[in-house]
Parts: sequence; C-alpha cells; structure tokens
Amino acid sequence: MAQATSDIEQCVKEWIDIWNNGAYERLPDVLDESATVYDPGAPGGVLEGRDEFEVHLQELRTGFPDFTIEIGEMLSEDGVVMTEWTATATHDGQFNDIPATNRKIELQGMSKTVVRDGQIVEDQVCHDFYAFLEQLGLTDE
Repeated sequence: MAQATSDIEQCVKEWIDIWNNGAYERLPDVLDESATVYDPGAPGGVLEGRDEFEVHLQELRTGFPDFTIEIGEMLSEDGVVMTEWTATATHDGQFNDIPATNRKIELQGMSKTVVRDGQIVEDQVCHDFYAFLEQLGLTDE
C-alpha cells in the first residue's frame, strides 16, 4: 500500500525538527537503523546507519549550536520527498576539527529523502560546500 503524501512529508518535517533541536532520542522514530545519509558536510560525504548519523549531528550542533533549517517547498511522490531548504547558523564551537570562527553562515540546499514504512531509508543532501567554507573564511579567496 502506498504511503500518503502527507505522511511522508510529515516524516521529513519531523526529521528536520530533529536537526533543528538536536532531539537525538527521536531519531528511531523517523530514521531507519541502516539508513544512508549523503551530506557534503559529513566526513567522507556519506553516513551509514542511524548511529553514525547521530554522531555527525552531535558534532554539527556542537560547532553550530543555533543551527536551524527553514523549509521552503516540498514535493513528494511514491515515497520520495524533495525539500528546498535554507540553513542558518553561527560557528561557535569546533566542527570537523575546525575551531570556532564565530561567523554566521547561510546555505540554500535541496534534499531528496526516501521514506519507506514511515522511516527515512536514504537522504541525499545537496548544497554548495565551497560556499559554506567561504562563509567560514576557510578559502584562499
């Protein structure tokens, strides 16, 4: 039976709320134990499994405690949700071995999220990682 569009979009909204609030205890509610998350900001760009993602999110929220994603448009069909988003944050702590720069960042991006049986099994995050580094003052330009 196909999942209702409203159900899969709600799953993605809950997922983003976990990113925004660091609500790690809610990860089992929306993220499959063996999910794969592709994120250019993650070490190696790929996170395998819920536990690996949780470590990444903890590191992200340590470096950017005010990290917030605002949802733009969402489109969904057949268990796949495309989400337009804007992330904002201040780099107040260490992230991926980068000491705090105290700079603010703003990133526009898109995510393709696959939901099966009420859980995310794959998330592909797309954003300009170079622009992220530029905003932190970590490029030569």
